[in-house]
Amino acid sequence: MNARSILDHWQDSGALDQPGYRRALLALHLAPDAERWRRLAALLLLISGALCLLAGTVMVFASNWLTWPRLARVGVAEAGWLALLAWAFLARPDSDGRRWALFAVAAMSGIWLAVIGQTYQTGADAWQLFALWAALALPWALLANFAPLWGLWIVIASLALQLWLPHAPWRPALSAWSLFDEANLPLIGFWLAALALVERLQSAAAPWTARILSRLLGLGLALLLTIQASMVLAGAHQHVFGLSAASSSPVILALWLACVAAALYFYLQRRDLLLLALPLFSVWVAMLAWVVGSAHGDNWLYPVSILAIGGLGAIGWWLHARYQEWQAAPQPALMEAAQ
Repeated sequence: MNARSILDHWQDSGALDQPGYRRALLALHLAPDAERWRRLAALLLLISGALCLLAGTVMVFASNWLTWPRLARVGVAEAGWLALLAWAFLARPDSDGRRWALFAVAAMSGIWLAVIGQTYQTGADAWQLFALWAALALPWALLANFAPLWGLWIVIASLALQLWLPHAPWRPALSAWSLFDEANLPLIGFWLAALALVERLQSAAAPWTARILSRLLGLGLALLLTIQASMVLAGAHQHVFGLSAASSSPVILALWLACVAAALYFYLQRRDLLLLALPLFSVWVAMLAWVVGSAHGDNWLYPVSILAIGGLGAIGWWLHARYQEWQAAPQPALMEAAQ
């Protein structure tokens, strides 16, 4: 729970009057003022400018591709990359301008590699482009330590991993994991490792804007595992993936249950309501899939409706009880925000 939510709860419950609420916001530097609005406007303009610059660069290459000589294509791409690098070097350290400049440098590195590959037809596979792009973007991500840049790097590395799997020499050994061909096990492992690292480095009391990366990773993992587990419980996996998929069903269910149990325990300790809700909804969806898959004839409608409504109500009641409990003992979050 962050300090703003805790103060809002105290005000709503009558434990804190309006003047005290205002003084607490000012003391914790949470009250909006002219300076914060100026910083927000400058940040939005900076983000818009960086994205427009990258989009414009892509469109320049796309619209003039065939009219340019090869060397000019590569030269312009490299000049743009060097200009962005100069922007990052000249920007004030620890400023948003420098972080977004490094974001643009990392993104432009991939455009530059694609231009070289298309111009000289190197014959490289798509996964090699994304793997090299991820390798070139990693130093900038480490240097900037910027959540949007880490998000971009995770997307690039995930694409490289997904495209590389069909070429993996040990792929026959993964035959038991055929259900993960489209949502492969190495990708799940990579996202789990990334989520664990983000949670290790980030405080649970950080503002919601600082926890977007961990929540996106958690949402992606929940979707990936819930779809697979629901297909197994509904008995649809054999129809979709063939009879060989039946051997992987116990492993898939074991992995899903382990992730659900770990998420429930960890985020109950971390007091993150959104990430705590994901495993609960995952279990709810999987149970609905199991009931639908087990029912015969037209008698499944009423049990599914009762389970759907009752499950949603139980999840909502339990999450609301945890929310009230966490707000009743909020001192650590306030102390952290006050520091």
